[in-house]
Amino acid sequence: MDIVAKTFFGCEHILAEEIRELGGKNIKLGNRAVYYEGDTELLYASNLWLRTAISILVPIRSFRFRDEEDLKYLFTKFNFSKYMRLSDTFAVKGAVNSTLFRHSGYPLLLLKDAIADHFRDRYDKRPSVDLAKPKVLFDLHIDDRHCTVSLNSSGAPLYQRGYRKKTGLAPINEAIAAGLILMSGWDKKSNFLDVFCGSGTIPIEAALMANGIPANIARKQYSFMNWPDFDQEKWRTIYKAAPAHPRRDLDFKIIGSDTDGDMILLARDNVKALPLGKTISFEVKDFKDQEAPEGKGVLISNPPYGERLEEDDINELYQDIGNYFKRKMPGYNCWVISSNMEALKHIELKPSQKTTVFNGSLNCEFRKFEIFEGSLIEHKFGKVNERREPKRNKKKNKD
Repeated sequence: MDIVAKTFFGCEHILAEEIRELGGKNIKLGNRAVYYEGDTELLYASNLWLRTAISILVPIRSFRFRDEEDLKYLFTKFNFSKYMRLSDTFAVKGAVNSTLFRHSGYPLLLLKDAIADHFRDRYDKRPSVDLAKPKVLFDLHIDDRHCTVSLNSSGAPLYQRGYRKKTGLAPINEAIAAGLILMSGWDKKSNFLDVFCGSGTIPIEAALMANGIPANIARKQYSFMNWPDFDQEKWRTIYKAAPAHPRRDLDFKIIGSDTDGDMILLARDNVKALPLGKTISFEVKDFKDQEAPEGKGVLISNPPYGERLEEDDINELYQDIGNYFKRKMPGYNCWVISSNMEALKHIELKPSQKTTVFNGSLNCEFRKFEIFEGSLIEHKFGKVNERREPKRNKKKNKD
């Protein structure tokens, strides 16, 4: 079948690599989406394993239409009984980009009415709409005069992993957190730190990766479970085959720290819902006091962007972050995500990489700072004061 995995802007190439490792075929990148082919097993596994996906769609029909009336007529040609039962609640969501409609929500209303009328004509009764927790979720995408109707196999977005019981004021999305970790190139064999961990999302996602545990191991419900053709035995086999215990051979540290003790309590509470054992160490500590474990590793942090701080305070914070990197993180690759471009300048280190990502609606940059042991010149060319062995002149033998 054709499958579409939706994601966030900037995560498309990361998601495509995840799909490739999972066994997807004919993979193509789109705008905030990746298109691929697979079977039912891959569809189920995609929901369980894909860390940077928002939802997994199965297109059921694509077509062109002339106008509103033509679209309304073509919706009546669907056999919706194939995809849901009369007793199922349903909802229609999606995106419309077309000048044909005064209101972008009108095509969604047409599809909703077509589904209800289909069952009314057959059974003299209409199924109920449930916008909050529908059993079957239809996705409608219209671009000019091209329409695609899909089944959303995930239901609730896949970044709702099921382990976060509570969060702070501005928690980072789980799928974005996973995307940042994958973008960083962390090898899952070296130390990992987050010194602004809040309720623990970034360290938790890192620990799931390090232990080879699926992203959605704690999630209990997906929309595909309500489909008439749901294969429960197939799903049970896929789920039971997934690792569900922490590794015992981890010889590196995963640390999350924050100055807010209440946030650390939330982080420790959140991790209890996962089979991670004592993989993560959560600590109440100012980042300036956080020591880097011996050896190399990666630091990824999502510090405050400045919404609740004065300009001078936020600039000073980012300057302190830069000083902390220089003093205490030699040998580490340090990554920072922020929407405050002015504050990022105050880190006063030259980033070796910049990537544009969105954290919610905020346009952010994800910057990499390579912290070398010694000076940059020493890193590139070796120690300049090292004594070199003098070159010996070799005389050519003459016959």
